[in-house]
Amino acid sequence: MIRHNQRFRNQLDDHLIHLHKNLFISHSDPLYHEKVIRYLDAHSPEAHYNLGQKFQTKGNWQRARFHYAEVLKTYPSPFYSAANRAIHDLDQRHASHVASLEQAFPTRKKPLLPPFMKMLLAVLLIINVVLVLLFAGSPSIPRLVSHLKVWGVGSEVTYETVDKPFMLYISPDAPHAEIEQALHKQAVTLAKDMPKANIIIYGIVTSDPADKGKTMLLSNEDVIQQAIVVATYHPETDASVHIRFLNGEFKEHQPLSAFGANLVRTALETYRKDMGHVPAQIDELMRDYPANYLSFIPTEAISGSNQVVADYDGYGGWIYNPAAGDMAHMFYPNIAEMTEISYAPVHIVVNKAEHEVKLVSGNLLLWQKPIGLGAGGSTPEGDYRVVDRVLQPMGKTTQSYGTAGLGLGAIALHGTYDESSIGNDKSFGCIRLTNADMESLFPFVPKGAEVRILSTSSSTLIHSTIVNVMNQAPSLIPSNMPKHVESSEGVVFHWLG
Repeated sequence: MIRHNQRFRNQLDDHLIHLHKNLFISHSDPLYHEKVIRYLDAHSPEAHYNLGQKFQTKGNWQRARFHYAEVLKTYPSPFYSAANRAIHDLDQRHASHVASLEQAFPTRKKPLLPPFMKMLLAVLLIINVVLVLLFAGSPSIPRLVSHLKVWGVGSEVTYETVDKPFMLYISPDAPHAEIEQALHKQAVTLAKDMPKANIIIYGIVTSDPADKGKTMLLSNEDVIQQAIVVATYHPETDASVHIRFLNGEFKEHQPLSAFGANLVRTALETYRKDMGHVPAQIDELMRDYPANYLSFIPTEAISGSNQVVADYDGYGGWIYNPAAGDMAHMFYPNIAEMTEISYAPVHIVVNKAEHEVKLVSGNLLLWQKPIGLGAGGSTPEGDYRVVDRVLQPMGKTTQSYGTAGLGLGAIALHGTYDESSIGNDKSFGCIRLTNADMESLFPFVPKGAEVRILSTSSSTLIHSTIVNVMNQAPSLIPSNMPKHVESSEGVVFHWLG
């Protein structure tokens, strides 16, 4: 990176992170995580977890437990489970430590109070009653006592904080420096009228020249979803205005990343059913036919990478943890912003009434195309599984099943050279697509994916609020495709055709 007013690039800049205005920090800084919390994100799960590890190593269990507890305030996060386990381990160690101390130094039962102690307590009780009567009487007496007495007790003061949210309309082409300056100035101005409040300002982009620069009290929380930056300022506890820019592309790409994760998870689930265990390496899903559970590892849409690593580092791509107990934690995006993605298997829904096929995961629709069906209603209804993923499948002739096929047993979804059959009932029972459509569908259907063939569109597999991501499907395909062979040399298929 090149900083403002810097004419030439410095090789050290590649190892620096811009935290706040003119503050840059290196990963090698021993106080890196403390500075991330102070200047960048006070609730960073990664920073708090690493500080917890640091203090636990030093033997400071109280500070370590505090940072682990801060991690648990952000759910979900890649560090949530690890922090939870760490707290559990610390509590167990503390309990065993106390138990060992009690065993080494057993507590002796205190003897009953002797008579003179009982008398002393009675005298003190009488004195307390007299003092209460005095304080309840003339107001001058308690004031005099308070004035003369030097109290040996400290004090803890808690201030109740009230959040005051506002919106600041900003221009879509405004540079970050200008936005920072406007937010800082507005936060300080508002705090003068509300010194005890926690000022929160959401930066909302507007194209209306009349609204640019206006600040209004937030009346509708739905507007928060449109914010690209947020500033917070609580002058009673912190002299700094904290400004955080949000990822504007995150919401756009999140559904596509969810589909990519579930594409791989569906293949993993099938592999586990077939082999009795998940693969040690994710590449084992991409073997030559018939072990071609996947055609590729999809690109993670937010980071633009399909690299797979074992441990979270936030640098994009995916994380594969074969030791995880469930699919949601076995394969997921390697980015900080992504919330936990629930496992929704990729599946196909065939609607015979509409001559249409859909590729779905949860409420995400990735693919939808017209199809041809069997003559005289010969295409059966019911639930099937993809047992064969084949390019250039061989039948009685080289052109029997088009350029690609998804075998379901006796029938298949396959391509055809007879495009006039699409939208009609001309096959012997199979589901036909044009060769071009079949080739585009094929790589997004993992082995073992469920195929439900219905007479109508009513199905529990079709969500009521479908999110259409069809136009973004090509971005899931990586630039470097695997080299495994997905054709079936010498195998002849006998699908109904």
